[in-house]
This record gives sequence, C-alpha cells and structure tokens, in this order.
Amino acid sequence: MLHAAGLIDPAGFSTVPFLPLGIPEFIANALWSAVFGVLMAWLLRVAPDRSSPWIGALVFGGIVLTAVGAFVIDPARGIWPAGNMLPRLAPGFIANAIWGWGALVFMRAFIASSESH
Repeated sequence: MLHAAGLIDPAGFSTVPFLPLGIPEFIANALWSAVFGVLMAWLLRVAPDRSSPWIGALVFGGIVLTAVGAFVIDPARGIWPAGNMLPRLAPGFIANAIWGWGALVFMRAFIASSESH
C-alpha cells in the first residue's frame, strides 16, 4: 500500500540482491526481522504473565529499526546520512513502528501460557 501510494520506492518481495550480503532483499528482510524480533522480545521482556508493552513495541520498531537502517545498513550500501533526512526517514519510521506493533501481536498470539487448560 505504501508503494502504491508513492511513499516508498520498492514493491514487496524484491529479489534484488541485498548489499553487502548478496541475498535477495526479501530474505534479508526476513532474517533482520527475526533478529530484531528476538531483541525486542528480550528488551521489552515479552512474556505471557506480563502486560503487553504496546507503546514500547511501537517506539522500538520506529526508532531502533529506522536508526539501524539509516546509520548502519545504508552506509554499508554506500548511502550516507546527509541533509534533511526527515522526508526519507518519516515513512520508514511509520512502517517500522507498525512492524514493532505487529511483531508484538504475533509474539503474544503464539507465546505459550503457563496456565493449564
């Protein structure tokens, strides 16, 4: 939907090689999502007996994933932060915040409860 609205360039499931690894972008995105999902679950202490940190998931996704993309992944690809980055980072922040919320939804849905049924 973001691609159709003209807010982001790439369409979903891109098979363009992800630099510097050289694997298709959609596989690299899945691997990075898994790494960040585990990190988020650990940092936010996601557990069945705790309340869900919805705001923390939105903030983690929006800030951490956007910062890593802008200051780690992009420089590894040769794209350096410069000038007014807000127009480039704002759609990524929104998409990544939604990723954080969605990841928490799935974590809570599939996490094992300690109660016996």
